[in-house]
Parts: sequence; structure tokens; C-alpha cells
Amino acid sequence: PCRNRESLRMPRLSFIYPEMLWLLLAVGLIWAIALLTPRRLAPWRFWAGLALRTGITLALVLAVAGTQLVLPVQRLTTVFLLDGSDSLPAATRAQAESFMQAALAQMPNDDQAAIVVFGGNALVERAPSAERRLGRITSVPVATRTNLEEAIQLGTALFPADAKKRLVLLSDGGENAGQAVEAARLAAARGIPLDVADLAVTTSDAEALVAHVDAPTHVRAGQTATVAATIESTVAQAATVSLIGDGGVIGTPKRVQLAPGANKVAFPVEVSGTGFQRFRVQIEPERDGRAQNNEAAALIQVEGPPRVLLVAEQQADAAPLLSALQATHMVPVIRAPNAADLPTDLASLSAYEAVILVNTPAPSLPVGMMAALPSYVRDLGKGLLMVGGDQSFGVGGYSKTPVEEALPVYMDVRDRKQRPNLALVFVIDKSGSMDACHCSSDDRSSAQSQTSSTRKVDIAKDAVAQAAKLLGPQDTLGIVSFDSSAVQTLPPTLGVTEEQVVNAMAGVEPRGSTNVHAGLQEAANLLKGVDARLKHIVLLTDGWSAGGDQLDLAQRLRAEGVTISVVAAGGGSANYLERVATTGGGRYYPATDISKVPQIFVQETITTVGNYLVERPFTPVALGASPVLAGITALPQLYGFNGSTLKTSARTLLETDDGEPLLATWQFGLGRSAAWLSDTKGHWASNWVRWADFPRFASQLVGAVLPVRGSQDTSAEVSVAGGETTIALTTAALQASMVVSATLVGTDGTHQVVLHQVAPNRYQGQLVSPAPGTYLVNISGSAADQVVLQETAGLVVPYSSEYRGTQANPALLDELVALTAGTHLTAATDAFRPVAGEVTQAQEVGLPLLLLALCLLPLDIALRRLMLRRSDLGAARLWMATHARRPAVVTPADPTLARLQGAKRRAGARIGGHVPQGEPAPPAPSPAPAPVVAAPPAASAADPLERLRAAKERARKRATGGE
Repeated sequence: PCRNRESLRMPRLSFIYPEMLWLLLAVGLIWAIALLTPRRLAPWRFWAGLALRTGITLALVLAVAGTQLVLPVQRLTTVFLLDGSDSLPAATRAQAESFMQAALAQMPNDDQAAIVVFGGNALVERAPSAERRLGRITSVPVATRTNLEEAIQLGTALFPADAKKRLVLLSDGGENAGQAVEAARLAAARGIPLDVADLAVTTSDAEALVAHVDAPTHVRAGQTATVAATIESTVAQAATVSLIGDGGVIGTPKRVQLAPGANKVAFPVEVSGTGFQRFRVQIEPERDGRAQNNEAAALIQVEGPPRVLLVAEQQADAAPLLSALQATHMVPVIRAPNAADLPTDLASLSAYEAVILVNTPAPSLPVGMMAALPSYVRDLGKGLLMVGGDQSFGVGGYSKTPVEEALPVYMDVRDRKQRPNLALVFVIDKSGSMDACHCSSDDRSSAQSQTSSTRKVDIAKDAVAQAAKLLGPQDTLGIVSFDSSAVQTLPPTLGVTEEQVVNAMAGVEPRGSTNVHAGLQEAANLLKGVDARLKHIVLLTDGWSAGGDQLDLAQRLRAEGVTISVVAAGGGSANYLERVATTGGGRYYPATDISKVPQIFVQETITTVGNYLVERPFTPVALGASPVLAGITALPQLYGFNGSTLKTSARTLLETDDGEPLLATWQFGLGRSAAWLSDTKGHWASNWVRWADFPRFASQLVGAVLPVRGSQDTSAEVSVAGGETTIALTTAALQASMVVSATLVGTDGTHQVVLHQVAPNRYQGQLVSPAPGTYLVNISGSAADQVVLQETAGLVVPYSSEYRGTQANPALLDELVALTAGTHLTAATDAFRPVAGEVTQAQEVGLPLLLLALCLLPLDIALRRLMLRRSDLGAARLWMATHARRPAVVTPADPTLARLQGAKRRAGARIGGHVPQGEPAPPAPSPAPAPVVAAPPAASAADPLERLRAAKERARKRATGGE
């Protein structure tokens, strides 16, 4: 009935550009001109033309104004929102699909239906369509959440503009993500009702779950903590409850009898060690519906002396530092970079307050640890210290690594003004003996070889590429490869890149014999055309050579200012190669282990460049007072340091006697890092490790990067309720302008939240709970751009609340229905019942109006310009009859004209000698001669027009009496 009443509504007009309707004033202008000017037309012509011009003007103005015909619409589009989360049992899901199928089967002819399947997200299963068959549901949303808000928003977006709209929600209402009420308010503002299908979620299955685990957030090492689990069950049953720590099951699992409802199970735990420790409670019930909710966990932060992790490839390099930290009540732990128990991710690194890298090259660090260290400092607020040496900083390959990002110095020396430019040529043996790793004695006849999976020539390629990274933009690099002859693999190139080196050496393959002399001679030829203050050649060969005396060539090159270093690959290299290096003024490297060649090339390049490692005695200079040097008056002498470049916002605490950075610190995110560019062993720092104040210096240096902890009055609380996580911080009296923020760090990345002050000395913030897992929460307070407080807490996000026992929320469904003026559906046919309200569609009629104006324009012109008489109508009929080629009786309209036509035919007959058909014969001529009468000249018989004119003239004379 409602649709029938709406169908009676009349169409109306609307305008896209209503301001153009002012042009209708032109109609009044047209009428004014027509009425005020003289009329030359008949009245009926005048008024008909005025009406046509008025119609043309109206049509043009309405077309320009974008006239639309607004028509009422009766068709309805229904969007079904189907809950696909895990909270709906399979039987209830089948019930919902049956409801939709029954509704589609009875859908009116003009209506349409769409389907949205949702869980943690929403997916379009079917766009609006008149199809009555449901088919199989293929969309698979995230089933661990229920987000009604996203489903309502997506369903609202699917509606066409020219149809009435209805949302039908098939869900239990167990929302645990999003705000469905907000989406419902937007739907109500658009006049879209939301109906809820009455799905009976009934199940008698038994269910047991771990609701939550309670544990103290902070304990001291050696104390006993109580881990209490709340276990819920729908039926009385037996279950096995286990407590699991980081090292495995703790104690003996408990066999308990669960009563319907909540049950408490407690485990006393003696806590040892330091840092965060996770404790999980796991149940194995006799009867259960879901396994996803059978486990929950809690984090306990075990407090003790600060733990510091020392990573050293050679433990002797870190032994003095280890002893110094142990003497200052820290807990240092030393690990090799290849140790199995070395922490390599954020969770395991968080057990330490700081990480110290002691003369350890970057390639030795595990990839996971290298990637985790920046976040360890920036997001967790921990400390990082790098100690120098011949395998650290730029020498150790840390340039452009994540570790360089977290340190206060760049790995390269960017101020090259103190160093002359360098021209370096690598001479690489690519003879057949370089095809495999081999070693032999000096006697060629007794050479023995053994193959390896990596060819010596490939190791040489990698060595040159690594060495090229250490050169600056003003340095020149060239590469010569040789077998029986030498070729330029890479011509001398200024500011060469690693990619250029790799591409140049890609085609070098071992073959042929060895001619070291040819390789050195080609390198000498390359260097002749290079303008550089330092020129150096690095030769890599296995020593078997022919083709000339290398000693004479090395001596001549040295006289020209070119030095030669030799890397002898394999134990069978000839002894004369060392003499070549000595004669050439360079260094000799017996590379018995071919895998060490890249490291040798890097070391040789650093030594040649001269400013990555600086070895000379000097006394450090302190730049102002700092906590690191508190209580220290005199500083011992050092004998070397690593070259580097200070970053812009870093602070230099110690520098060399020529102004180079020696000790630098800076703030990196929430944490701090430092760079000690000398070593901590008896090489450069031999005086320091024997210094009485070295333990104090080491303790204060490490203390400068340790996290800033609050007082005992500071505590952090983290809790999870439903789909929301709350972080709260209670502090002592601190600055009123302190800005507090929290960072959640987990396997899925970081999550930031600002804590707002909600009470005196209390800050709080909320965020949507991240994915289930273990998170570290670092809370920091800053004032005047300085971090004044740091607290770390643990957070365990349990399984989604989707898997809790009672997820149905009928109160929420009732609220959604009330907000949108919807209803609770009881029958499938109600999904397509008429919707109140008016929906229209607009049809533009501008083009038809323009065509109407074009059609009326010729009529207006003809009415005003074309003058027609009745005789014109007769002539028109005659013309039409003639051209129709059918017999027609023509009755002359004028008797005079008929007589003239008859005279014309008779004259023609006299001239031709015959009587035309249908005409009477002419009378016989009289024998008497005709009287002579004065007459006008006779007209030619062949000119009928002249005869007609003559006849007309005679008739005129008779009328006037002239004849």
C-alpha cells in the first residue's frame, strides 16, 4: 500500500543551474516588443507567431538552466551484512545463509540485493543485483575480530543513489573492534534503516578457557612470585593446568576439577635472573569447543643490577672492560658474535640495559641483531656503545648499516682536506691456477691442489668491491686483470662506486698461464695518466709467473713514486713475491687462508688511505664537564684511534690533540648511544687499562647510555579490556610541562600513544589492542627536549575476545535498531518490505527542450514570412497531381484563360495543317476578299506570347472605345 500511495505522486521539475532562470525575463521583452510595435500581419498570424517565439525562448532558457524531471522511485536495495567471525558457530552461520536465501527467493521484481561478509574487516561478496540465487559464500574476512562499524560503512557505500535503502544485519552483536554506534548514526542521517535478523545462537557445547593471568609486574631476583590464572568453564569437568616459563614447563602440571563459572588456579614461582620473563598458563580440558582460548600469559620484570651485553669476536679485546664493569656492581655478560645464545631479537635483547660492541666487524654480527639494534635504542630506550679497534667502525664495515644509524658518528672520514688524493690500482691474477683454492710448496713440480666451492678469482672480486667502499670521491681506482697478458678491467675512475666495480669484474674468468710482469706493467701504464699525489698498486697472485723480472719493474716504479703491495694467495706462492713487495716499498700479505683476502684488501686500503686508522701517541682533550669524566682529573696517553665524522646533533666529550672526535654521545629516540673511538685492550689503550681510574671511567661511560629510571614512586600499569589497551603512569612530583608518551614494540612493529594527564602525577592513554602477542611498553617523559623519565612495562595481548564464551550483545543490536528506526526481522520477506520516505531520480530534459526549440524555429519563420492564397493551394494541388503521373481533370479557374488556351491550339493547328484532337474543324474560308483594315503588325504565328499581347491590346481598345 505504501508503494501504491507513492506511485501517485506527480513528477516535478528541478534545475541544475537555477540562476539561469533569470533569462526568462526575455519572454517579457519579446511580448513588449511585439505589442508596442506596428502590426503588419493578420491577427491570427500575429498571435500564433508570438506564441511560437514564446515557446522557443522558454525551451532554450529551460535547457540552459539544466532542467530535470524528478520522478518518484519505488524500487528497493537491501544490503545483507553477514557476520563471518569465529564467534558465530557453523550452525548459526548456516541459519543466516538460509535466511538470506529465503529473502532473495521472494524479492520483488524491481528490487536488488547486495551481500557484505565481515569479521575484523569487511568484504563485498555481491554487488547490488536482481539475482535471486544466493550461491556459495566465498569471501573470507579476518575471523579473529568482529567489526560492525566497518561492515555498516561498507554496506552504506554500496547503495545506488536512485533506490530506497535498507541494511539487514545478521550477527550476534559481539563487537570487539570499531564503534558500530557511530556508523549507525551516519546511516540514520542518510535515512537508512538497519534491521536485525533474529538469529538464535544456541549451543550446548562445553567450553573451557583461560580468562586471564595475574602476576606482579616487578619483582626482585630471588623472590617468590605468585602467578594466578582465572579459568572459566561452562560445565563441570576435569582439566590439566600447566605453567610454562621461558625455559619450559615449571614444576608439575596440576590436575584440577573445574566448576561451572570462574575457577582460580595459583602457581608459586621463585624468580631468578633479570629482565622481562613470560609465564604462560595452559589448560587441557576434557571437553572443549575452541582451542584458541586455552592459553594466556603474563610478563614479570625481574629487577636487579643493570645487565650489560658485551659482544666481542676476540674475548681478549673485551677482557679489561669486562673486569672494570664487574668491579662497579654491574652484571656484564660477554658473548661471541657466533654464539648460539647471543640474543638476536628485541625480546631477548630487552633483558639487557645496554649492548657494547667491542672491536667486532659488521659481517660477524647476526643479521637479526644488526637490524634490531636501532629499535632497541630508539623504541625501548636502551643503550648502545661501540668500542674501537682494527675491526670496528669504518674498518669493520659498519658504513651504511643500521648500527651506524644509531651511533653518534659516521663511519667514514668526510673531511679529506688533511689527506692527499690517492690513485689505487688492483692487479688481479685470473690465470687458470686461480680457478680453485689450492696450496703448494715452492717447488712447482710438487704442486698439489685441492678444490673448494669458492674460486679464488671470485674471492678476489669480492675483495676489490669491499675495498672500493673505503675510497673517497677524490680518489681514483683502476683494475687490471691478467693471465698470459694483461687487460684493463676498469680504467682509472674518479669516485668509483661499488656497483661499478662489481659490473666491471663480472666477466673476469680464470684461464691461461700467469704473467705477473704484464699485469704490473699495465698498471704502471694506467698510473702514468693519473694526477694524484699518492699512487699505489695492490697485486694479488698465487706466484707462479713467467714473462720477466718483477724486481726491476718494482724498483723502477718506486723511483717514479708508485708503491706496490703484494697479496700472495695460497701457501704455494713463490718467495720472491715478498721481495717484490719490499722492493716496491709496500707490504707483503701471505694469504694462506684464501677467505681472508677481502679482509686483507680492506686493511691494505685503509692503511693506504691513512685516516681510517690513525696510530700515533697523543693525549686526549676533555671538552667541558660531563658525567662520564666526573671525578677524573688527568687522562693517560693513547696510541691510536679510528677515524670518523661527528653527526650534527652529537656531543663530543673527548677529542684528539688535533680536534678529531674520540668520545661522542647523543640521544637516539628514547635511548642513548656512545662511540669510544680508541680500544680497550693493551694496543692503543695500554696505559688506560692499567690506569687506576679505568673502572670508574668504564662504569661512567656505560652509565651514560643506560636508561633513565624513575624513582620508587614511579610505576606503570598496562591492562587489556576487550579490544582496548590502557596504559597508565603514576609518577612522583615532576615538571608540570612534562610530555609523556608510550611505545609498544612487538613482532608486528611499533605502536605509539600519547598519555594525557588525568589526575595529579597520573598520566593515561588508550589505544586499540594490537594483534595477540607479547609487547614491551616503553614509557618516557620529556621536558625541555630532555628525557627525564623512562619506565618499561610488559604487555601480553591474549587471544582475541572473539573466542570468549559469551560474545552475544543483544543490547548493542537493540541500540542500532533504535538509532536507525529499524526493526527486528522475524520473517525473510520483511527484508524487502517497503521503506518509508521519498526517493527520487532526476532525468535531465535539456536536450529534448533544445530539439523542441529547433523544431519550432522554422514554423515561426514560415508563419511570419510566407504569404499563401487559395489559388496557391490549387496550383499546389495541380503540381502534385502532375508529378504523381496519374490522370487528372484540370478545370481552368478562369474562363478567359481557357478561351486563350483554345485559340492557341487552333492557331497551332492552322500552321501545322491539322486539327488538334478534341477540337472542331475550322469553318471554310469565305470567297469574298476581306476588307482592308488598319491593324497593328501581325505577330508571328510561332510566337504565342505576342499573339496574347495583341489580343490583350485589342480588348483594351474595345473597352475604351478606341476601335
